[in-house]
Amino acid sequence: MIHSTHNHSTGSDGKLTPEQVILKAIDLGWDYVYFTDHYFMPEETKIDAGGKFSFFNENYIKEIKPLQKKYSNKIKIYFGVEMGWLEEYPGWIKNEINKHEFDYVIGSVHDLKIEEKYTYIDSGVENFRDNAKKFGGVKFFVKEYFNQMKLMIQSGLYDCVGHLDAIKGSNKNNEFFSETEDWYKKEVLKVLDLIKKHNIVMEINASGIRKCNEQFPSLWIIKEARKRDIPITLGLDAHWEKHYTNNDMDKITEIAKQAGYNEAVRFEKRKKIKEQL
Repeated sequence: MIHSTHNHSTGSDGKLTPEQVILKAIDLGWDYVYFTDHYFMPEETKIDAGGKFSFFNENYIKEIKPLQKKYSNKIKIYFGVEMGWLEEYPGWIKNEINKHEFDYVIGSVHDLKIEEKYTYIDSGVENFRDNAKKFGGVKFFVKEYFNQMKLMIQSGLYDCVGHLDAIKGSNKNNEFFSETEDWYKKEVLKVLDLIKKHNIVMEINASGIRKCNEQFPSLWIIKEARKRDIPITLGLDAHWEKHYTNNDMDKITEIAKQAGYNEAVRFEKRKKIKEQL
């Protein structure tokens, strides 16, 4: 099956309209496509400038169902969401998820709170350096990222953990930390153990190939997930037209096989469907 379970349109910060995404997927020969646009956060958080990009607006929501019908004889279209995690808002997040009939809910840690403000975790080297200083050092910054991920998993609100080690996006050439360090490995393994305990899925995300020349998460993490029999899903995390490519899907599929996987899952009405790789 040819597909991507993680894609963004103009329903959030993607560059293609939903219909353009569908046409691109058909052109690539995909069997199905998922919309997993970012959901907006509470306005008081000032994340995305209180809706600067009009994430998940009403027009977008109303647009998807007609498109599902229009292209039903050419491709299967799933309606999902990438819902950010904020420790202070689990009730709000749950209510927003329940407002919609999602096929699939990705949970991602994009923002951390420091000095009563939220900061985006992956905005380049300088931003990483500044954030690390604010948190009292690289270890504290990275550990807080994984701490929030653990809380997200324990919330029971999500189907899948998105781009698990996205914190490494600005860590090219191990500028800030090495993944071989014991403290880092321990944090990652704690996350994997919780994923297993709560019976959710780990995403292999191709956006890392574009950002730091390696998929999220690293191969050693995928191998550790395989040891724990954690199911995986595969997604491009596509935003721009050039991100929609079977080449990157082939790369992460081969990485999954290298780690010992022979199947992945997708979701329909939030139920897992297994497929052979």
